[in-house]
Amino acid sequence: MVVYEEKLPRRWTIGTLVVLTAWVVWQGAKLLPEDSTVWFVILGSSALFAVVFNGVPLSKHRYNRIRLRDGQLTVGRETIPVASLTPESIREAREQPQASELTALLKSSTPEELTEMRRRSRESGPPRLMGGAWAVPMGMDECVVETEEGEALMIATHDRERLLEALSRARREG
Repeated sequence: MVVYEEKLPRRWTIGTLVVLTAWVVWQGAKLLPEDSTVWFVILGSSALFAVVFNGVPLSKHRYNRIRLRDGQLTVGRETIPVASLTPESIREAREQPQASELTALLKSSTPEELTEMRRRSRESGPPRLMGGAWAVPMGMDECVVETEEGEALMIATHDRERLLEALSRARREG
């Protein structure tokens, strides 16, 4: 049984919450009990800032968390059986260029090569992003795998090699 779980970094969330909490406590020491109304305004605005500053990490946690257990791949809010992925697409995903390599490839391509890439992209259609998010977040890599039914699925990941290795092992064992 292959078990793989991709933990998302929490340093930013913890750091912002510590700073905002320290600021609220410091303001409370200065303002309470005389100016409790002002302190409650500061407390409410700090809670709002905590949500604003941590919206992206919370979104990544909800939509891009990856778990592989008991032959099931869970990405965000979506779960599919690993057996439904084709072994060929998992192998091909290792050879897909990363986002930085893709940018360099596009810059160095001739107009004819770009036209051919666009044509192939239109024929196959864009892959569907697993998990429920709208796009791949900054700082994350992506890999595209295909199901037995021919549907292309894009997975946002922090460690593409480990994910693809775990998918290969789970596919072989399943």
